[in-house]
Parts: sequence; structure tokens; C-alpha cells
Amino acid sequence: MPVDLGFHWSMLNDYDRNALYRAAIRRVAPDRVVYDLGAGVGPMSYYALTAGARRVYAFEVDRDALPYLRRLSCEFRNFVPRRADVLRAALPREAPDVIICEMWSAWLTDWPMVKALERVRARAPRAQVIPARGHHLVQLVHARHRSGLPLRVTPGTEAAVIGETPATLDMSLPALACVSDFRERVPPVDATVALVPLVTGSVNAVRLFSYEEVWPGHLLPRIGTRADELLRWIPSVRVREGRRVRLRVQYAWGKAPQIWLE
Repeated sequence: MPVDLGFHWSMLNDYDRNALYRAAIRRVAPDRVVYDLGAGVGPMSYYALTAGARRVYAFEVDRDALPYLRRLSCEFRNFVPRRADVLRAALPREAPDVIICEMWSAWLTDWPMVKALERVRARAPRAQVIPARGHHLVQLVHARHRSGLPLRVTPGTEAAVIGETPATLDMSLPALACVSDFRERVPPVDATVALVPLVTGSVNAVRLFSYEEVWPGHLLPRIGTRADELLRWIPSVRVREGRRVRLRVQYAWGKAPQIWLE
């Protein structure tokens, strides 16, 4: 029965991203037990299997992806697909040597991958993790839309933007807010970032996006790969060109970030 591939199709065609993850997996998967968290239709699991993993467990909650994982299990007897929520389901008795937790790059706000990763790492604290780090950036913007509707978006509202260009005016250069090392316990974020407006005008939103460091020293490009981001509206603030402002970001993984200009 045909199923909806949805965004999985875009991910399968993301050449640069897939190539870098595949190279990283080849380095660590041979003869290891691998957990693939959020396996989708199975590309990361396939990379691990063809690299010689001893066993691969694939966790996925999307029922439309399961037929593809089951087909993969027909080809590889050491592949175990599971339709399970990693945050709640019983984990296999066999602990992982390698954890693949392919991250969405917009600060992971809409996907509880960090919480899932922490649960698995509690069982296997020495497991190698792919990706290694996330570099999280913020940028002041004036967010617009193209409908002509006289709409004023409520502060605190979020919009996930995936693979398209939002109608925003950049009001500052991006600045690094924090770095998450996924190979260790990932703490909540509480960061203050200094930003210098490029122009005089009103700021009504903050753009948040990330660079994934798939393994140390190898960052994914944001051009030609899945460059998703998050817009978070804040109360409109007038800023002046060259006059530094301070942006405060507080964020616990899996919850909406709290962002304001000080």
C-alpha cells in the first residue's frame, strides 16, 4: 500500500548532508551495536549496516516510514526496526556502542531529540554520538509576510521554516549563542548575546538556526543542505544602527525558548 514519504523525500535527496553523515558512520559503525533515533525511512541505518555494524536498532514513530524499515530488515538480518517513542518505550537489552541522532538544525525546538539522546546515553554513557556538536546562532530580524493582511503576530509565536526563504529583513549579523556537545550531558541554555544592529528600525523577531558538527571539525553547510530555522516573535523594539543590544536566551530542550532584548 502506498504511503506518504512527505519530508523524507527531501532528506533522501540532501546530498551534502547524507554524504557527511555516511562518512562519519563508516568511521565508527563496523562491528558495533548502533541505535538510530528517529530513523525515518532508514538512510542512516543503511549506512551503518553497509559499514559492517554488528546490529542496528532503528526507532521511528512515523507509521508511514515503517514499511521501508521492514523492507530493509528483509535484506539485513541484523537490522531491528521498532515503531517506538524513545522517550517512553522499553529499550533493547543490548546497549549501543554508537548512537545516531540526526538533528534538525533549528535549535531542535520541535523535536525532542536531545531528551531522547539523554535517555539512551544514561544506559550507554561511553557510546559514540553522531552528530558531535550543534552550534546555535541568533539574529535580529524584522519578520514580514507577503499576503497583504494587516496582521500583527503575537510575541512568543514561533514559525518553523524548512527549505524556504522567509520574508524577513536582517537587522543584525548572526551571532553564536551557545554550543551543545551531544557527546556529553546537554544542559539547558541560558545565554546573553551582544548584537550590533546593521540599520535603524524595528526588530520584531529573532531568527534561530544551527550548524551541525557531524564529527569533530566537520560542519554541515547550510547552503545545499536542509537549512531549517525558527522564527520567534518578540515585542517590537526600535534599534539604532551601530548601537549594541543584548539578547537573552533561556531554553530547556524540548520546550519553547524564552527570548527577550535587555
